[in-house]
Parts: sequence; C-alpha cells; structure tokens
Amino acid sequence: MLFLIQVDAQIRYSIPEEMRKGSLIGNVAQDLGLDIKRLRSGRARIVTGENVQYAELKTDKGTLVVNERIDREQLCGDVTPCSFTFEILLENPMELHPISLI
Repeated sequence: MLFLIQVDAQIRYSIPEEMRKGSLIGNVAQDLGLDIKRLRSGRARIVTGENVQYAELKTDKGTLVVNERIDREQLCGDVTPCSFTFEILLENPMELHPISLI
C-alpha cells in the first residue's frame, strides 16, 4: 500500500540573482515544520524536471543552499517575474513539498 501526502502550501523564497554556490536560500525544515530527524529518516531529496539542480538540500541542517549559479536571463528569458519550482520528496510515508524560487 502506498500513501502519498502532498502539502497544499507552497513555500516561496525570493533570492537575488547570481548568488554564490553554497549561499543560504532558506531553512526548509523550519519553514515546513519538519524535524531534522525526519529529513534524514525520510531520505529527503530534491526532485526537479530540470537537468541542472539549482538548489541543494542540506539534510544535516535542514537548509536549502545554492547549488548552481542562477542566471535569470538564461533561465526565463523575458518572462517576469522569473521563478521556478521543484519539490522536496520524503519517504515512509511519502511526502511532496513544493518549493518556488523567485
């Protein structure tokens, strides 16, 4: 039997363009109300349809950091505001938490 919990609320982080790799985006554990132990036991990871993973989840701290430089002109062209969405996936029970970077 498979259970899937999808949270209706979407967390949005507004970040400056071209932040350095490793720069803090936000504390997703705190913002989602998740315990650090749950991130580890659920093998939390980022799921995206993109080839490039712009953010990295640090499960030991519950934080989201810049993994690749975000160039909005390259990513979105003339579309404003430029944003993209990905999900944080946890297992047992499975949970999907949508995250937007603006």
